[in-house]
Amino acid sequence: MERPMKRNPAYKGKWQAPLIDNPNYKGIWKPQEIPNPNYFELEEPDFEPIAAIGIEIWTMQDGILFGNILIADDEKVAESLRQTKWKVKFDVEKEKQKAEDAVSGTDGLSGIQKKVFDLLYQIADIPFLSQHKDKIIDIIERAEKQPNLTLGILISIVIVIFTVILKIIFGGKKPAKVEDKPAPVAETSNKEGTSGEKAEENEKEDDAAAAAPRRRRREN
Repeated sequence: MERPMKRNPAYKGKWQAPLIDNPNYKGIWKPQEIPNPNYFELEEPDFEPIAAIGIEIWTMQDGILFGNILIADDEKVAESLRQTKWKVKFDVEKEKQKAEDAVSGTDGLSGIQKKVFDLLYQIADIPFLSQHKDKIIDIIERAEKQPNLTLGILISIVIVIFTVILKIIFGGKKPAKVEDKPAPVAETSNKEGTSGEKAEENEKEDDAAAAAPRRRRREN
């Protein structure tokens, strides 16, 4: 909301600091001039005609060109010449540059695609990919027929090649499975059992041998 305005007959304009007279004021300061006995003015300079103008510009981009150069002290004259001479030529050159960029962009893309396909054919000829060569070449030929799908097809080819490399590196002969042999606990117990039986048989034989002489003595 703006504050209300009303007429002020005493208004004298924007306030400024009051100025007082300075009797010692001599105008705007400028350096003191001293007489120079060797000073002279060259009324008719003897210079060679100007054939070219050198302009040095520090810039981070290339492609800067200079055409006609105007030296004037009137901004209106410079602006009128810019609109009638420079701008007309600039608009034509700008449209021409756009057309050239469009053509060069298409040619550059096709050139890059050709180099990529040549590289893919060379990769397909690698010896360790011989088993999958037909599949890789089939994918490359499809990519050539449909260049708009080149990116997706290139990714497919890279996946195939990467898979083959992984199989070659990590897909060697599998180690033979080691069969788990049963622990010889039962055999040990059986052996212990047979040895115990043998001990009992030996004891029986000793008892029988000891009983035989006794019988003989009784018979005698």
